[in-house]
Amino acid sequence: MLRLLLPALLIGSLAVPAAEDNSAPPAGNLRVDRGPGMLALYIPRSESLEFDVEIDIGIADLDVGDVELSSGVDAYVPGLPSATAKAPKNGDDLERGWVRSVATGSYLSYRLEHELKTRILPQTFPALFHTDSQRGSENRNRELKIGVRDGALTAEFRSDAHCKGCTNREHFNEPKWIWGKAEHCRKCKKLEHRAWKDAVSREIPAGTLDMLSAVYLARTLVREDLETTTFPVIDRQKVWEVTLTRGKTRRIKTDSGTFDCQLVQLATSFLAEENDKDEEQNSSTFSGLFGIQGTIQIWLERKTGVPVLIEGELPIPLPLVDKLDVRVRLKRYKNTPAEFKPLPK
Repeated sequence: MLRLLLPALLIGSLAVPAAEDNSAPPAGNLRVDRGPGMLALYIPRSESLEFDVEIDIGIADLDVGDVELSSGVDAYVPGLPSATAKAPKNGDDLERGWVRSVATGSYLSYRLEHELKTRILPQTFPALFHTDSQRGSENRNRELKIGVRDGALTAEFRSDAHCKGCTNREHFNEPKWIWGKAEHCRKCKKLEHRAWKDAVSREIPAGTLDMLSAVYLARTLVREDLETTTFPVIDRQKVWEVTLTRGKTRRIKTDSGTFDCQLVQLATSFLAEENDKDEEQNSSTFSGLFGIQGTIQIWLERKTGVPVLIEGELPIPLPLVDKLDVRVRLKRYKNTPAEFKPLPK
């Protein structure tokens, strides 16, 4: 098992199984040590999982899109070295890991392509680089960097917004009447009419992760046969305490076959030190992977921790309906561990 050791400052402060392509996956996950007493992350070297997204509308389950969850490992290429930097010794080549989620779908006139990606880097800052981009009927971009800066574990966040009040004439609408004048567009959804806001930074607790990395930590819980673990997760600039707890076992049927699965429940609350900072923040609801809110249930294959089914509630801004049950169910897989196999029919 290969290892990636985050910088010392950071860790010190921080139904058709036969159709699947599962041949010759690269050997060995990348192990990411998070520090003493903290669960390690394991990043599969070339894994791809494809899911159907279903919502429960009461009378039936409606297929509204697809999700691909993938991961990989490649060579780490640092920035240009300084004139005094020493050349790396043979055998000292470093690697970086990455995990990526792409959700695509449409319902009525609404279209969505939502990408989350986290890069795990063997450097001081950023040691984690998380990006969040949405395209389709709505467009936005967010970036989160986590690492050690000036001796403290720091999160730096920035996002874009509609360019209210800019002077770019391409963003102006022509008047409807000859005596009118051109006016800047108002809250349009066009990507080219958005601009980056200034980055904001804050100190964060040791061991803080982004939401996407937290899903892979749930896999570690199952792999190592642990009952529970608690750790901080940052969403934009809000820090939450996330508790992963193993639950019951169950057989889950999917288009890729039936699997023996272990439930891991992901529950969130504010850290005690966060409660007095922002009244508005305290009343917010945690939004996790795929936009699922509140408590998330992840059904993982018992031997390998590969996610097979993810369940939760999705906020829906419709009259008389504020939330719908959502299920993200495995349909295809590639380069999963050799032990990951459907049960015999």
